[in-house]
Amino acid sequence: MLPFLTAYDPLGGSSGSIDPLGALQTYGLLADLLLPGVTTITTRSRYLSMLCAALANAEKHRHMLPGASGLSQRRKAVEPFERLWALACVAAREEGDGRAADGLRGVTDATKNYHHFANNGKKVNCDFRMLKFQSRTGAVGTYWTAMVGGQLVHANSGALTVEGNELAEHFPELPLEIKDQAKFADPESAHRVSLPLEDLRAWSKQCHLKAAGPKECQQLREALTADNRRECVYQALKKMVAKIPDVWETSDLKRLAKTLMTVPRAVELGLPVVIDAVVVTEQFHEAVLRAFETLLWWGTENAGKPIADLVVDTDFRKASDLCRETAQKLREFRDRCERLDVRDAIESMTGFCFQIDGCHSERDIVTALLDRHHKVQSGKVDGGMPKRDWIGWDTNSLLRPSPRFQRKDRPALADGESLTHPYRFEPFVFMLRENDELTQN
Repeated sequence: MLPFLTAYDPLGGSSGSIDPLGALQTYGLLADLLLPGVTTITTRSRYLSMLCAALANAEKHRHMLPGASGLSQRRKAVEPFERLWALACVAAREEGDGRAADGLRGVTDATKNYHHFANNGKKVNCDFRMLKFQSRTGAVGTYWTAMVGGQLVHANSGALTVEGNELAEHFPELPLEIKDQAKFADPESAHRVSLPLEDLRAWSKQCHLKAAGPKECQQLREALTADNRRECVYQALKKMVAKIPDVWETSDLKRLAKTLMTVPRAVELGLPVVIDAVVVTEQFHEAVLRAFETLLWWGTENAGKPIADLVVDTDFRKASDLCRETAQKLREFRDRCERLDVRDAIESMTGFCFQIDGCHSERDIVTALLDRHHKVQSGKVDGGMPKRDWIGWDTNSLLRPSPRFQRKDRPALADGESLTHPYRFEPFVFMLRENDELTQN
């Protein structure tokens, strides 16, 4: 089973991403302090092998410019290779390997084009569009940070490192003659290269997402743990392998923090402190988020009614108390935290928590929530215009939210256990497991 995205997962900063109270920056910075180079959508480690193989083919047959120009050339040279490989992953799935294309970026386009080639001739090529913006949402856009963090490419030029070249050697070579491999290294000529469908199917048996061999898996494990922080988290996860959850909650993070305390390098890097910051930040965000969702519910069901009717409600008072309590805990954590990197990571949310901590009434809480939401929305741009608030008010009553954000059911009170953001543990564990790590005996 592949890792999932939670309801508040940032979808690449798109205009449809859900972040009504501006927690995204803090989440991203904290997640980078734990698992740099891993994201919620880097779910299949063999993408690293494919990218190394594509770059190795490009470097073998083309002269790349130095520096940033070479980086741009290399990233672009990957795209034809990726499209042909995507067809191969679909081919392996169609031939009976059910997980050969799980987690494939652009799987819908690849499937459609594979069926087109299969039904209309005996040749296939890479002359088709896959993904609306392949450079941003395909392999390079999604996995490049992991390539750099795995020490497989040089950050400035994109050139393969020694480790990157070694990984490329374990990936099956393109089923093309040398002259066509050379053409395939250049996006300007790659579309003119074709190969028999049967050759693609034969290649697919070795190159699909689940087909990595033992030596390749070993190198992928090393790439996944090449960064010191990821290595420390990995060492801690090994110690709690029998109790790694499928879905992480606050209690699981606390157990991880205790285990990280037994890893000297993790203590030196401050990873237990990062976990503590995640816990108090998430508890605060969950509390204010539930209170904000309650405003959406009230505006949906009671638009135009005096806000005074809501602020005297017993459950809303409880929700407001939770907002203040968790704000105070976050503020206290920030005041005693001695690690500058952690303090910087939570700075955006602590500014909001100071505002909530200073609220003296439930009505003040409503004002603070709506003010924060308005500032967050006004800082987002969609189609060249600031994004509209999900809900408005006239200081006496709430207006009905836009249809997309209306709520028919009243949100439950925050329990302090749920995580409003995914912290990348699920995909990290999944990729290690697909390379025979963190498996139970």
